[in-house]
Amino acid sequence: MLISGGIFAYFGFASTWAHQYTTTTPPQLLPMVVLLKWALRGGAIAFGVSALIALTGSLLGPLLYAVVGLITAVIFAVVAVWEWTNPQGYYSGVPAILLIIFALWNGFGSYSSLREILSARRMASRIEPPTPRYNRPL
Repeated sequence: MLISGGIFAYFGFASTWAHQYTTTTPPQLLPMVVLLKWALRGGAIAFGVSALIALTGSLLGPLLYAVVGLITAVIFAVVAVWEWTNPQGYYSGVPAILLIIFALWNGFGSYSSLREILSARRMASRIEPPTPRYNRPL
């Protein structure tokens, strides 16, 4: 969680994102770049929050991590397709093939984690609590 959060934070917050505007007059804002920027920033924040929640021992932390990972995977795929299909040839700042690789990697990992978390919750709800032990006289 912290590694993903660190990677997303580095690229989301440490990058200049000056390429989110075109060099034409007047400059145009490129929505695909803004979407990628905020997906990275939002993912970094959510991954950090999920790590803090996971430290408490709650399953909500890994669940949040898996859901946010799936959402960012979808956004990466959308930005890659958007980049490939835009007629002006605008560039998101990350090669589209890398975005697809990241989307597949994050999507597979998040989907696998989500399935595991949900099955663990189902199994935990099926287990009956132990019967209380009463104090017996010595």
